Amino acid sequence: MLRTPARILLVLAALLFAAPARATTVAGEQSYHIAYSDRLVTDVFVNGRGPFTFLIDTASSRTVIFEHVRKAIGLGYSSPDPITVYGINDAVSARAARPDTIHVAGIDVKGITIGVLPDIAQRGDPDGVLGTDILARYFVVLDRKTMKLRLLNRDSDQARAYANWSSVPLQLRPLKTLPVQFWFMTVRYNDHPVSTLLDLGAGLTLLNWDAADQMDVLKKNFTKYGPPPEEVRDVLGKVAPAIVVKGVAIRMPDHAWHKQEVLVSDAPVFDFLEMSDRASAILGPGLLKDNSLAIDFQGGRLYLGPAIDQSQ
Repeated sequence: MLRTPARILLVLAALLFAAPARATTVAGEQSYHIAYSDRLVTDVFVNGRGPFTFLIDTASSRTVIFEHVRKAIGLGYSSPDPITVYGINDAVSARAARPDTIHVAGIDVKGITIGVLPDIAQRGDPDGVLGTDILARYFVVLDRKTMKLRLLNRDSDQARAYANWSSVPLQLRPLKTLPVQFWFMTVRYNDHPVSTLLDLGAGLTLLNWDAADQMDVLKKNFTKYGPPPEEVRDVLGKVAPAIVVKGVAIRMPDHAWHKQEVLVSDAPVFDFLEMSDRASAILGPGLLKDNSLAIDFQGGRLYLGPAIDQSQ
């Protein structure tokens, strides 16, 4: 998730993921933490410099840094031509750079082109985004009990040990008009199945009005609220009402989250992702942050592990 000049968070779309890593059984592990409105964050070194704070983002096709990181490590641009990063509303043009190494979870990733975006973030914001160009090479584990990010070979015994967790299929769905793909799953909201984008870079659960109507939250009853505030219309839309619905039950196999808050809006992101013609949702770590997770990108499954009991 990145920030626009108006300080609006962007959702970065997923492109074709990289080929699976075969060189090692266990790539490694390192700590992660929860910050920036329930997002998942870890340290990354670029060309041996750092650590820099990166968001873990399953809906970002590309690893991205901000300009201040590029300057700090003396990294030059690798091409005069821009590259495209697909955001929540449109396509964002970024400069291309090719660092010697990106170090995360005990591995050195080499030979990838990353995006460089202007320094629009304020002091204290993340330095970059760890995208699926790195993550999708591995079987990714987020162990909530130990707060460890693990990157495994999906054919390893360590990865196969997570097969006893409950899981939900992930479908890699391409867009018709853009060369991008996204991971979707079916999630039940108040027992209504809704096609849902998995986005660990998003800090909230967002439903469109078609999905809300299934739960008898009718758009016509909320038109009196008018459009969203001016500062968030790029994200939530200029006309449609945007409301917070409380007490929603969200379910996946063998897991349920009761009395949840979800945001409902016909946001521009649903048009951009070709999701506006049906009941749709976007789900991120705002819901899943207290569960251990394992993601098999190549096998197309999200595994759901134990949750931390916050009452203890």
